[in-house]
Amino acid sequence: MRRGYSRILSWNLSSVTMDKQQQAEQGGRAASHGRGFSKSIAELALFLELTEQAGPTHPVDAAAAEFAAGRDIPNSTLRRCASEARALVDHAHASAAVAGITQRAGGVEWRLQEEISAWIDETSLPTVLKERALRLNRSRGGRPSSQTRTLRAVEALLEFARAGRTDAMDELRSIRALIEDREPNPTNS
Repeated sequence: MRRGYSRILSWNLSSVTMDKQQQAEQGGRAASHGRGFSKSIAELALFLELTEQAGPTHPVDAAAAEFAAGRDIPNSTLRRCASEARALVDHAHASAAVAGITQRAGGVEWRLQEEISAWIDETSLPTVLKERALRLNRSRGGRPSSQTRTLRAVEALLEFARAGRTDAMDELRSIRALIEDREPNPTNS
């Protein structure tokens, strides 16, 4: 079941080692296969999905598990990279890249590997992640918006002021003065 997958994994690992050696010798940039974990996991996930080798689990989960096997990758890093890989895989489907990759590969497994690899190399991970964040409107993960943080801070000041803290009351007066565009008038100078 994992015949092609193990071949692509070993191919990527050996090319990463060769790329790093070339980079050290030439002082230049690493070649395309010296990519990060997220893109490597996404590449493997797309391959597993398109060759129907993922089994009952989601292709990204299967790829992340295979990719992490034998490596000492912290769980938090693996979760982040799997999330980024999932964004890449979702982008591949949403942009119809999967259909193009499949069509160009023509059912030949080695061509499929090359097409997936080329698409991964051409795709900007930061751009895909920004698009996902905009699409989700920060409803999952990330920091709350500055408006939300400001509102929460003012609500906390109100609670402190109601509890009798004069410094909180002074801060609220300062905020009111800023809003009304006048000089603040603190009670405790």
